[in-house]
Parts: sequence; structure tokens; C-alpha cells
Amino acid sequence: MKNKIKDFVTNTCTLILAFVFIYTAVSKVYDWEGTWDSLYNQVFPIWFADILFFALPVLEIGIAGLLVSSKWEKMGLWLSGILMVLFTGYVGLIYIGFFDRVPCSCGGVISSFSWGQHLLFNLFLLGVVGVGLKLKEEGRWRKDEIKKREKGKGKRKKGKGEREKGLKDEGKRMKEE
Repeated sequence: MKNKIKDFVTNTCTLILAFVFIYTAVSKVYDWEGTWDSLYNQVFPIWFADILFFALPVLEIGIAGLLVSSKWEKMGLWLSGILMVLFTGYVGLIYIGFFDRVPCSCGGVISSFSWGQHLLFNLFLLGVVGVGLKLKEEGRWRKDEIKKREKGKGKRKKGKGEREKGLKDEGKRMKEE
């Protein structure tokens, strides 16, 4: 029962993250002019905005795809974590007033968030990533242990007494022949 709960929580974490990444990617593509304007209003160089304009939606959809694939789920969680750390760090810098101007607002429902709410939302998503990775790692360890136990069945090493008895039995058999 405990394993089913852990699997359910892990799956919920990955689905939340996949949904968020798909939502943000679709909102960027749907409002491509707004995305273009927002990216060119950022504090980083224009050449970087050009790269992000095309790369972010593809990256977000790619990560969502990894998250829903059982084979690549762990990699999706790690990439989600990296991307969320970058996003959260950037939002944190905006929130504390590091930049001399507020660069943009985000798209979709998130655009209604204040920078403080956006920061809290990103921290929540980082927590989701952390929980997902922790439970995924525990699940991997659990599966490895089960495989080791199953592999070891029937292949128990003989103790010292059993080895000596085996040698005596073989010696008797040789004498009889």
C-alpha cells in the first residue's frame, strides 16, 4: 500500500509539472506577439531573446514529454528542476529589485500574479520537483533491492560446515567407486 501511495504522489508531481510546462509553452505560441514583445523587453541581450523565443516552447514541450514517459521521467524531473531554478532565480531577482526596471509580465493565468506570488508559485513547483525526484530515487532503490533479492534466490552460498560436509560426502563417494 505504501508503494502505491509513493507511486501516486510521484505520478502526480510529474503530471503537475508536465501540465505547467505544456500550458506555458502553448500560451507562448498562442500569443506569439505578446511573447515576442515580452522577450524583447527583458534585461538580457536581444540575441538571447531570439534564441529563447524559439527554444523555450520547444524545451517546455520536450520536458513535458519526458515527464510523462516512464523511461525518461527522471531526466524530465531533473530538467524541470534546472529550468525552474533558472526561472525562480530570475523572478527572485526581479522581486528584490535587482534590475532597474520590471522587464515583463508572464503569459496566461500567471500574468495575473504579482512578482511575489510568481516567486511563491515557482518555489512551490521547485518543491514538486524535489518531492518527485526524492520519491523516484526511493522507487529506483526499492526496485534494485527487489531485483537483488530475486537474483539471489536459490543461489545461497554454503556455510563452512556445509562445505566440509560436501567434501566428506564426495570423499565417501570416491571410495565407494
